[in-house]
Amino acid sequence: MKDYKKEAEVFDNQVKTRIDNGFIPDLRRLKKVDWFYNNVWRDPEFVKIMLIPRVNFVIDILKERKGKVAEFGCGYGYLSLEIARNGMDVTGVDLSPYSIELAKKFASENTYKEGFGSLNYKCDNILTMDLGKEVFDSIVFFLSMHHLPDIEMVISKSYDALKDGGNFIIVEPIQDDIGKATAEFILAIRSVLPTWIDYDKKTESIADNWDKRTHDILNEYLLEGEYTQSPNDNTCFSGKQMIKEIENKFVIKKLEYEGAFIDHIIGGLRGENKYKLAKILKIIDDNMVRTGALMPGIIKIHATKSK
Repeated sequence: MKDYKKEAEVFDNQVKTRIDNGFIPDLRRLKKVDWFYNNVWRDPEFVKIMLIPRVNFVIDILKERKGKVAEFGCGYGYLSLEIARNGMDVTGVDLSPYSIELAKKFASENTYKEGFGSLNYKCDNILTMDLGKEVFDSIVFFLSMHHLPDIEMVISKSYDALKDGGNFIIVEPIQDDIGKATAEFILAIRSVLPTWIDYDKKTESIADNWDKRTHDILNEYLLEGEYTQSPNDNTCFSGKQMIKEIENKFVIKKLEYEGAFIDHIIGGLRGENKYKLAKILKIIDDNMVRTGALMPGIIKIHATKSK
């Protein structure tokens, strides 16, 4: 049995640290936060380049049906808030009490009222809570399903809670077939680009420690070792498993892959050309995934509950 209390405590502490260092979880109020050293949240421009397309993937689908939407694993609520701003009635659910407290706070400060639907937050565990029957028009998991140890149960409960024809949408990190080649590519890119590590230190770190640095980056990618962020953080990283379980219940309408290396590079870029570099790297990332040169790190699925 997973330690959900510990999971919530870890996220409470992580979120508090981010907020204390100036982070604002509102996509329309973002500001630069230099405390992040290699994270997309470091700079609003990086968010626009990498994260907003993933957000739009979700919202564009939701806008076609509208109605009642549930986001499970909503964290501090930036996506739920944006969905509500697009005219939908949203319920955001998360295990972390402090995340939900913050989500309510920033929702109360929302000044974008025109076309706003409704927004309600609840601190709960999807694995134990009663979702009801045929309640929602859409259910969303955005970078949260990989924390759940029983995705078969989660998908089954989501199916029951959706209305006929309802949307099931996920955007999740995956680790299928990710290996040394990806880690070595990330190490090579970091070595030549201007990042938070100066070039003298890069030379020292890779000249005699290529294998060690590669191993460290692989751990970083897979959230293992010192990079594990919470007890359940790497519970389910398999895109193949997600697809299999979703197909058992739903009809998959759209399946997209991305994110071979961009998530591990963009937040660390420095220098006057960092935004141009970020855009170029995003194009390279998209095409390396498209051609199969590197394996994807993100899966995006839109499925529907057939009548």
